Amino acid sequence: MFSRWMVLAGLACPLLAFACDYTDRTECKDDIQELVTYRSQAIEYAFGDVFGALPHQIQIKFVRATDKEYAKFSGRVAYDASQKVMIVPSSLLTSQTPNPMKWASSYWPYYRNIRFQQAFPVIAAIDNALWGAVLQETASKKNLSWPHEECSSVDMSKRLPCEMLIAGVASLLTQSQDTIFNPNPIERIWPEHFSDFQQRSWRSERDYGDVRRYGGIMLLRPLFAEFGVTNALTYVAQTPFLIENDNMRASALRYQERAREVLHGRAPVLVSDEAAPTREQIVPVSREPRFVSFGHRDGA
Repeated sequence: MFSRWMVLAGLACPLLAFACDYTDRTECKDDIQELVTYRSQAIEYAFGDVFGALPHQIQIKFVRATDKEYAKFSGRVAYDASQKVMIVPSSLLTSQTPNPMKWASSYWPYYRNIRFQQAFPVIAAIDNALWGAVLQETASKKNLSWPHEECSSVDMSKRLPCEMLIAGVASLLTQSQDTIFNPNPIERIWPEHFSDFQQRSWRSERDYGDVRRYGGIMLLRPLFAEFGVTNALTYVAQTPFLIENDNMRASALRYQERAREVLHGRAPVLVSDEAAPTREQIVPVSREPRFVSFGHRDGA
């Protein structure tokens, strides 16, 4: 089988990039399944048992552009909570993957090097789907959806706070170093008179974007630091952020305080900055593979 290789030079230990030959679909699917398994192990190793809310076993379903799941998730790798499956577009079967594949079993090296991110975008897509599965299943325990329904609201006072949670979670799960920004004046990040901000924000996409991103980071960073990723994500998934009395700053501080009341006494699971774990160090939640191939029924 012909395969494409690329060496990522300039590294302490050169890493090969491997692209599967699409003529052998079964082997290509096995490679993606192996990558999903390694990334799930990487998340567990870095953050602890974050997959406790997931079903015992999740199937990986490969879909074509003509399949309904492809359109439903706009061609993305995604977790379909209705079927309890991970949807993977067949177009990703030829994506470049690291070789050795075990390299992917360490979470942070990928996000610390832009060259890795450029070489292996499929890893980010898989990680996003894995975190999405955790958030969806956790939210469903409280009869909520993830993202929360407010994210689709036409009312900015409902939509923007919801988007802040998504942006904050995404940033804190993919940046091992603190995002540096000037929180002063805080009124620009957490408007105390949101109706005034709403009236002027239509003239500045940057203002809206800064509140969404930096406001979300400011909102969630203390909770991640105090209670760990698993506990913080549980609270976030099950607790929409809402603006009360037109004051985002007061609402954000109240959101944090309520989180501390709920999470008080829960021991945080610290983030690991260690190198890739050995086979003996990797301890999956289950002895059986959590992510398994959907089989040949998908026809992809």
